[in-house]
Amino acid sequence: MKYIHTGALRLLGASALFCSTYTPALVFGQEANSEETDVRRIEEVTVTAERREASIQDTSISITALTAENLEDFGIRNQEDLQNFVPGTTIQPYDATVRGVGRNFRALGGDPGVATYMNGIYSEDLLTATAATFWDVERVEVLRGPQGTLYGRNAVGGAINILYNEPSHEFDSSLKSIIGNYGTNEYYGMLNGSLIEDQLAGRINFSVRDRDGVVDDLGGGDLDGLGTENAAAQFKWTPRDDIEVNFRQNFMDIDRSFGGANGGGLVVLNEEGRGSRNTWLTPGYRFIDTANIDPANYDQNSFYDQSQPIINFTNPVTGAIDQTQRVRPGIDFGDFDGTQNAAASLDGFNNTSASSAARYNECVFPGDIKGDDVCAATNGLNREEFRQQGTQFNISWDVNDRVELKYLYGFNRLTYERTTDDDNTASQFHDRQFYVNHEAEYSSHELQAFYDVSDTVSFTSGLFWYDATIDQRGDFYSSVGERRFIDPYVDNTALSAGMSAATGIPAGTPASYLLGFNPMATLYSAKQSCNVSSPAASCQANNGGNNLYLSQWYGDNGTNPDLNVTHGPSTMGSDLLYGTQTKRTAFAAYTQGVWDISDVFTLTFGLRYAWDDVDAEENLYRYSETGGDSFVGLYGGLAALNRANGGLVDDGTGRIIKPTEKVTNGGVPFALSVYRPFQRKDEKVTGRINLDWDVSDNAMMYFSATSGYRSGGFNLVFFSQTSTYDPEELLAYEIGYKTQWLDNTLQLNGSFYLYDYDTIHTVGREVSLLGGTSTSVLEAPGAEVLGVEAELVYYPTASLALGGNFSFNPSEYTETLRFSDTSDRNIPGSLYPDFEQLTQDIKGNQLIQVPEGKATAWASYNIPLNAGAQLEFFGLYSWIDEVFYSPFESDDEKADGYDRLDLRGTYTSSNGNWVISAFVNNVFDDVGNLQVLRAGEAEFFRHSSGNTVPRLFGMEFTYQY
Repeated sequence: MKYIHTGALRLLGASALFCSTYTPALVFGQEANSEETDVRRIEEVTVTAERREASIQDTSISITALTAENLEDFGIRNQEDLQNFVPGTTIQPYDATVRGVGRNFRALGGDPGVATYMNGIYSEDLLTATAATFWDVERVEVLRGPQGTLYGRNAVGGAINILYNEPSHEFDSSLKSIIGNYGTNEYYGMLNGSLIEDQLAGRINFSVRDRDGVVDDLGGGDLDGLGTENAAAQFKWTPRDDIEVNFRQNFMDIDRSFGGANGGGLVVLNEEGRGSRNTWLTPGYRFIDTANIDPANYDQNSFYDQSQPIINFTNPVTGAIDQTQRVRPGIDFGDFDGTQNAAASLDGFNNTSASSAARYNECVFPGDIKGDDVCAATNGLNREEFRQQGTQFNISWDVNDRVELKYLYGFNRLTYERTTDDDNTASQFHDRQFYVNHEAEYSSHELQAFYDVSDTVSFTSGLFWYDATIDQRGDFYSSVGERRFIDPYVDNTALSAGMSAATGIPAGTPASYLLGFNPMATLYSAKQSCNVSSPAASCQANNGGNNLYLSQWYGDNGTNPDLNVTHGPSTMGSDLLYGTQTKRTAFAAYTQGVWDISDVFTLTFGLRYAWDDVDAEENLYRYSETGGDSFVGLYGGLAALNRANGGLVDDGTGRIIKPTEKVTNGGVPFALSVYRPFQRKDEKVTGRINLDWDVSDNAMMYFSATSGYRSGGFNLVFFSQTSTYDPEELLAYEIGYKTQWLDNTLQLNGSFYLYDYDTIHTVGREVSLLGGTSTSVLEAPGAEVLGVEAELVYYPTASLALGGNFSFNPSEYTETLRFSDTSDRNIPGSLYPDFEQLTQDIKGNQLIQVPEGKATAWASYNIPLNAGAQLEFFGLYSWIDEVFYSPFESDDEKADGYDRLDLRGTYTSSNGNWVISAFVNNVFDDVGNLQVLRAGEAEFFRHSSGNTVPRLFGMEFTYQY
């Protein structure tokens, strides 16, 4: 574990001030050729980071701005490309993390930590803003640090502003196509012009992107492809000189082979620490007595099966060596709700032959991965579909020379569906697919006022209103018709006379009858059983009211529509369903003032008041097994129950040799429905104070303290014991420096920051109210994040441009909090079920999803050709440090650092109409790991991950008129 000591703070502070004097951070700009042919100067870039247009060098915020020219010249088309140019930031398809602040969970019920804005309109989904690539975008701004006093919605970590090219009255059009390996075919178009002279201008654009999958799938077509269509129409109306109206409507459709599986990882890295798949049917271990070898004791849990290896574990309490063997199917209890291994290779009980098991093992990658080798195993159903339409509208009115009013309206409707293989196999016997659909509507209203009180004092104020309704449903089902889940459980057990006398239960009663005779439980059975007009009043308590409903297991053969999720496919063999909803209303009022104290000092001060009111509900249905000797012991134990019901077959001597499709490892199957409603309201006042110091005409320093806030949320889906979590708070201190040198040919900007971070929303595991453990967002009491950032652009000659960025971002949890590590293969819960034995203190550990180091360097060289044509060569090298995906700072859940080299050559015709580029991204074909997932004992401690894209190469053709 790492600790940030006081001495280290002083050292880093001194280092940061040194860096801010000699090597601060960067902003990109257009190139301005001087009258001298051998000099190229950096042109001023105007940004709207503070909701007003201003030079980026005069903006006292750490900000990276990429212009339309940068996006094209650098070949930036997606989030993975964009993150290379932004220090201290990781950007993934669905979320971003800035300086260690972001969202490290995808479950419904919480807020993103980094806000996304499209033309100034808030978007809760980063994917909405970035999936269409950055075609026809004027500028991308990434603001680092809390931004609450100028933005209506939560921006505790930072904000990403995407500004689209506005319509103009000058006719303009362009077409672009990209072809490349993996069947890459992309087409883009734009048309712009005047509709009513000097009053109404319009602009339309489209993009179509297709690419085959880049991951070989053992069970079907290749995975992780592209299939995106996007269209947008914009209008700009200026009815008079002091009023401007802008309207934009976009439509997006994504349909592609999906790359994610098992909740996060498609590619298997290892199982139980080995580079091969486990083929044992049932998870779990049992203590054995090596002297207990009498075949008559075969049913005993401690029986030593000499045909199976002994597996030793170190007892976490005593330190003694415990001798164990694996849980035997149908004989030894395994409290995993019926989980069976899809990669099992028991004789006569599956179709996974030795050859196919070996084939699976070829797709296990415990070390480095090359793009040509990467493969995975699914049943060929992985799919992602996303449909979205959005509206951005704003009207501005220059009331007079000192006052401007602006109204912004946004609406976003989306549906998202995906199917992923949950067991990482192509098994045709055992199979578990995960289907999820997500439907959301967001609307926002924002009123802004900009007013200059005097020549030295100005204010920006705003009111913000936000409504969001999100429904999410999930279905874990069997696509191959696994009999355990499709068929009703036929119970042939009968209570003995002796047990009848001891318990008072009638002799001959089957075990399943003890579960009652309710109709088959469905997803909403528990909610419907409340039967009151205000269910929240009677069902709020975790186990109060009637929020639990159970029945015998009657099977799911696909004919019961109540065992399908709303707007989902008709499935069979569902063993877990969930339906969740959140309804959020949010309000914020903010103001920020700027006072020019003198020619060299400017004071900025701001306040924001915000509240969030959220209603939510959680519905869950699942297959479970009774478990425990207290129940099954009435019928002679688990082995006797499985014999009676056909789950185990004897060889005629009484020795059990073979499980069947009917085998259970937790007792008698049953169906369970649960329901919980929630309500919470959070409110908070945050602020900012900042002092600018214009050191010289080309240098500015700023000193700021800013507080940030992210509202609390709910743990939905898995009936977590911690049902809700409180707001996250952040206090950020920053010293920044912005400057241009050498006659504006060298630009250096930098910052040093210290974050005091409280109630951090951190993913962990805890005991579930339904038994076992559940994934939950838990509150880490405190953390610190330190950072030094540097960015650079330098034009040493008219032909050569150099640039890069660097960030060093150490972080740690600063207060004691014990998390349960149920994915530690050295302490399996089946042997050591005491929850405290599985916990670790995370104090001193590195924060989740925060790379400590990150760097990029790039260079471009321009060669003038005859008649004004030009040829440009561009190269980029990027590196990102290792990242941990759990708070335990465990090597088992770490994505190693990786680097990438991109090369690009571009020809531009003499009149600028034609632009032709050739590119190679990820030249060395190295594949990095993203979103490493470390599964628990039920999945044999399987480690899997999402991955970066392998080497891509191709050609781009652009025609502009």
